Amino acid sequence: MAFIFAMRSASVGSMHRREPQSTGSLPAISEDGASFLEPRYPPPVPPRAWNRPAHKNFALGAPLGLNFDGSPPPYTHFDPSKEVEGPKGETLSDLRRGLENNRHIAKRGGWKRLAITAGVLILCMVGLVVGLVVGLRTNNKSSSSDRDTNGSNSPAGGASGTVDPPTDPSANATFPAGSYRFDTYLNTVATNCTSNAATWRCYPFFTYATSPTQATASFDWIISPSGGSNYTISSTPNYFSIVFSNASLSLMKAGADDEHYFFQTMMDKPTKPVAQLGSENVASTCYFNSTTFQGYLYTKMPKTFITNNTNSTTDTNTPFAAWPYAVKVEQVASAGDGTPTCLGPSGESLGDFSVADGTQLCDCLYLNTGT
Repeated sequence: MAFIFAMRSASVGSMHRREPQSTGSLPAISEDGASFLEPRYPPPVPPRAWNRPAHKNFALGAPLGLNFDGSPPPYTHFDPSKEVEGPKGETLSDLRRGLENNRHIAKRGGWKRLAITAGVLILCMVGLVVGLVVGLRTNNKSSSSDRDTNGSNSPAGGASGTVDPPTDPSANATFPAGSYRFDTYLNTVATNCTSNAATWRCYPFFTYATSPTQATASFDWIISPSGGSNYTISSTPNYFSIVFSNASLSLMKAGADDEHYFFQTMMDKPTKPVAQLGSENVASTCYFNSTTFQGYLYTKMPKTFITNNTNSTTDTNTPFAAWPYAVKVEQVASAGDGTPTCLGPSGESLGDFSVADGTQLCDCLYLNTGT
């Protein structure tokens, strides 16, 4: 028994006793059939896709601007004792010495003097150009002004191809062609063609007998040659409402003391009565149809009426030369049915002011003689 117990005790003790060779570390675990003790490498990078965009092949999104495939140029040492030569073998120092030894530049002032001279020349050229431009503009303006004065832009109702009269129109080789002012005075007023004298009016509404200073009436007309010895006459804008264009002038009594040019034209004469017409006091206008306007322009008979009253002129722009001889201007209307025709502001008739006797006349007579 004692023997058996001793054997069992020995067996148990051997179970808890560790062998000397078993004191080392545990062996390493291998993966994928490779030992842990063998060296490890990163996995290979897969090749880029063939259809990858070109700008994605670079880290910054765009290809580099420089090519580093080639080798840098070989280094050569620069020798300062040797200067760069030009196409003709000249060197920079030669050019510099040539400029410094130039007798024109080497004079007093040198480069500074040259710069000042160049600046003065440039200023002179600029001044010359500016002067030419201003002079040409001034000449163009003067030419345009002369053309306007000479009647190239004639007023409404005027004729083209007019001739400027000299200071003494009678000395003009083309007389009576020219632009003239005919200073006259209102001599008489006749109102026999109407039953209401207020319907016929003559500018300036005062006769010479009633007011010599207020009776002046001036006409600005243009006489133009129309071939050979023939002439025409045209009016300019005026206060009289007398407008005519290219009326024929006829020479009458040639060679006589009362030689004159005569013209006649038909027009409608409007008037503005200042008196009440009809039963209501309203603004009215009367029309004298088929009024005759005629003028006698004498070439030898002297005039006796001279005025300095510039307010009576009918001219609005260009001064006209005074006609040097006598003149007679007349506006005549015959009585008849519908003469005059007077209308209110709305076009309504203000009454019948006609005269049955057709021989009766209304007249405005202007003269520059007899004073």
